[in-house]
Amino acid sequence: MASLRLRVGFLFCAALLVSPSVSAQAPRYIAGQEDYLTPELRAKVERLKGDAARKRTDNDNVLERAAVIWDWANAYVLAGGPMPVQLPMDVTRIFAMNPSTPRRLVHLVNCDRFVRELQVREERPGGIGTLTNDAKEPLPAGSWQTLVQTYTVGDMGMAIGGGILLGTHNSNHGRYQRDDPSKPNYVSVACSNPDARFENTGAVTQGMHGGYPPGKPSMVFGLAEGSVEEGDTIAITYGDRSGGSQGFSVQTYANDFLPLPLYADIEGKGNFFTLPIQPYVVKGTAAYAVTGFAPSVVATNEAVEVSVRTEDLHYNRASGPIPEYEVTLNGVPHSTIPAGDKAVTLLSNLRFDTPGVYRFQFSSPDGTITGSSNPIWVQDNPKQRIYWGETHAHGGFAEALGSPDWLFRFGRDDARLDFMSYSEHDSHIDDDEWRQMTNAVKKYHKEKEFVVFLGYEWTMIRAQGGHHNVFFRTSENRERVSTRLAPTLSELFYNLRAENDLDDVLIIPHAHEPGDWRVTDPDLAKLIEIQSVHGTFLWFGERYVERGYQMGFIASSDDHTGHPGYTGSRGGMMQKGGLAAVMATEKTSDAIFNALRGLAAYGTSGERIILDVGLNGTPMGSRAPGTLIEGGSKNVPAHTKKERHIKGKVIGTFPIDTVTIFKNGKTVWEEDYLATERKKNNFVQVSFESPTEEFFRESPRGYRYWTGTMEIKGADLAGISVPGFQNRRREYARRDEERKNVVHFSTATRGRANAIVLELKNISLSARIDIELKAATGWNITPQGYRKPAAIPGEDVTFLLADTEKGKQKREFKVDRYTDSITLRYVDPTVAYDREFEFSDNEAMLHGDYYYVRVKQLDGALAWSSPIWVGGVPPT
Repeated sequence: MASLRLRVGFLFCAALLVSPSVSAQAPRYIAGQEDYLTPELRAKVERLKGDAARKRTDNDNVLERAAVIWDWANAYVLAGGPMPVQLPMDVTRIFAMNPSTPRRLVHLVNCDRFVRELQVREERPGGIGTLTNDAKEPLPAGSWQTLVQTYTVGDMGMAIGGGILLGTHNSNHGRYQRDDPSKPNYVSVACSNPDARFENTGAVTQGMHGGYPPGKPSMVFGLAEGSVEEGDTIAITYGDRSGGSQGFSVQTYANDFLPLPLYADIEGKGNFFTLPIQPYVVKGTAAYAVTGFAPSVVATNEAVEVSVRTEDLHYNRASGPIPEYEVTLNGVPHSTIPAGDKAVTLLSNLRFDTPGVYRFQFSSPDGTITGSSNPIWVQDNPKQRIYWGETHAHGGFAEALGSPDWLFRFGRDDARLDFMSYSEHDSHIDDDEWRQMTNAVKKYHKEKEFVVFLGYEWTMIRAQGGHHNVFFRTSENRERVSTRLAPTLSELFYNLRAENDLDDVLIIPHAHEPGDWRVTDPDLAKLIEIQSVHGTFLWFGERYVERGYQMGFIASSDDHTGHPGYTGSRGGMMQKGGLAAVMATEKTSDAIFNALRGLAAYGTSGERIILDVGLNGTPMGSRAPGTLIEGGSKNVPAHTKKERHIKGKVIGTFPIDTVTIFKNGKTVWEEDYLATERKKNNFVQVSFESPTEEFFRESPRGYRYWTGTMEIKGADLAGISVPGFQNRRREYARRDEERKNVVHFSTATRGRANAIVLELKNISLSARIDIELKAATGWNITPQGYRKPAAIPGEDVTFLLADTEKGKQKREFKVDRYTDSITLRYVDPTVAYDREFEFSDNEAMLHGDYYYVRVKQLDGALAWSSPIWVGGVPPT
């Protein structure tokens, strides 16, 4: 069982004044301990209790009260008590709001609730009661279960009008329902006291276990009649099968902390108090796929270790029987991995005596489970290595899943990362959780084996700067600059500068709740996250570099499932999480941190694509010298005469589609390696794409769903493949059971293309593909301030294959100000995985120009180099 202590609590729709003290002489300790508060803080707390009992929190007293509540709550959790889940975020919002703006009612109400809950907990430790569950063995991911949580009533009992509130969490388990006992996910309540009667009520809730503004309805079993006394039990059954229900659908993410939050209103006044979460553990299921993880750059005759991981349908580590694998190396038989029950096997002490590119392939004897490793580039005396890392992952201290131990073990043992950080939302964490995060970093960090950085996400709304991940070089004596104390981006920069050496801090803005590209600190913010499970946002990186900031491009996952570094697509999101690649001389914290701050880094969409790019010998992330025109002043930037020669190499994980070189954000060179001429028998790729570019500091446009059918006429459909589809639950392209030339499909895009590849035979001159698109609505996970999700009508689209010019044709669709598209082209899926490219630029060369490279594969995977600048004014 996991040892993670999560906050629980709940935001409610109404509350009364704080009640008077529940005991005449309140003990000033927790469970017999000495007082956990300093005398000064104790005096403030006692004064707050009295003031809150006489007067509700209002705009005049909220700041003073919130400061005492924050100090009180943190002292309480450091002494071992639970933290109400919404308290850190509410306090953050209170201090972040403009003092002249009336505080939101919910924050004022919650201040009163927090006082009452903390008061009850320290004065009546046994008053609220306890919670247990029936957890025994790990639950198979995606399985149907009946689960029971039992609340034992405390010594304050439960008043009429009280009850149990069922919180929700950021998980894809079944959505609770209480209307039809014969349908899935039916939830029931039962009390040990037969006289007690509960009725189904509800509350509009916000927060980690509810919904973010404006909130959403949550299920409440309210006590309508009868008496519930100390020691009585109230059982909540998820997936009650007594009425014919299939059960409760377990989440598909394997981790050590599936929370089913419950809250108890014991006084009948709308105050739902914390019931510390009793977690369930979820494990993977039957073997579905296999993947190999190998170092990307190694020296000849260097000992190499390759991890072979068998995974289930949902990217979890598989459980149950693991098949035998025949291992080949570049297609040549290499070895055999015997069958067993270990989902992760290490191939150790492998050596390569000849430079070149190597890939391992794995196949079960019946060929039903196959996979490969990432490429290994073997060099004589490599000058630097490529290390893979995760810079953006969340866990159970916020609205995500998994303990710190689970996250770091997964990153080290499953994703086989070289470096990572657990960058939890600062607006959600308390001082004890920061302490736990720091201790976990120290526990798992091991130089030259697994580098772990202490970090957090400064999580503030767009208007005050947007989201930024903050990392420290070391974990010793580091304190976060919280959103509570620094609610604007400029204050974050100022405080980090004041408390740290500049070389020891790294800031990375991201686009989900976009960082403010108009405001940055070039000494601290060195990289930009342009891809995650939320989507692809190359434009976001451009917003910074077009303003003259010398910043590099990376990607990460923004994982919330407990799978950092190897994040399968989740929920309504169709992309896997990205990865950061760092070029450094050794796997140490200093070398990797220096490389990150030095922009010796690039990003991929999650695949370990090797990318090597230089301009006149200057590597990515650097600034090449510029040359003035004849007669130019040495003090005035001018055009350059010297030819700019870009040379690069890409070693892919799938056939290379295109390589594109950008200059100042515009395409100046592109090579299409995948397109082929029309033939009688050919492969046709149908790609769907929707841009996400944003201009007005709004959150980027959400996913566009593409669902419908395509019918092939005048050709025979011989096969279908979907190499870029990554959400194994929701994306598909399958042949109609009766009409063999009809394909049903569903996918979603947010900034990158997803494609279906059709193998066609006997293509006639009149061949066509008719696509029927169903109506759709855009889907946003981030609240939109100015743009609502678009209602997209259905549409019929026809491609005449004979009209294809240069192997490609496109249809465009206007959606608000965006132009979505479907592209059809003939492709050769057998083209090379590795490419070298060169380009010379002799046109309109200015000081300060910048170049970067984007690689795209047949499976839609992407890699982006950090920019290379020429001349201009370097950062000071």
